[in-house]
Amino acid sequence: MCVAVCGVWAFSPLESARVEVPELTVNSAAASDAAPRALDLSAFNAPLWFAPPPPPTKVAESASPPPPPPPLKWQLLAIVREGHALRALVYDPDTDKVIVLGEGDQSGPRRIARVTPTSLDVRDEAGVRTLALRDAAQGGRP
Repeated sequence: MCVAVCGVWAFSPLESARVEVPELTVNSAAASDAAPRALDLSAFNAPLWFAPPPPPTKVAESASPPPPPPPLKWQLLAIVREGHALRALVYDPDTDKVIVLGEGDQSGPRRIARVTPTSLDVRDEAGVRTLALRDAAQGGRP
């Protein structure tokens, strides 16, 4: 039933709407007096988009970075406790001597910043470097 009603409604013509169109009169005297204007082409010279200039190219750095500091040749042999203070036994291959150093001690341009039960912090012009004891279980030498 619904399909039949929809079919009749879809194919039946509808009443056409009546629209009243007003009559326009053109004043022919005013239209003939005005000359047609020339097309202004400068309006088409406007840029449609603006692309920013490319970024400046990098200038090659004139100074190369400073070379890394030479490696610390000291070898930490042991850390011993003297009273309440910890001291480190360090081998210096430049002087071929074993040095005993504690916190705050100085050897040449290097100063001992901290001594812990497993490591030694050495401060020099390159910063703070850490020397640590090797554990035999972690692959150290006996």
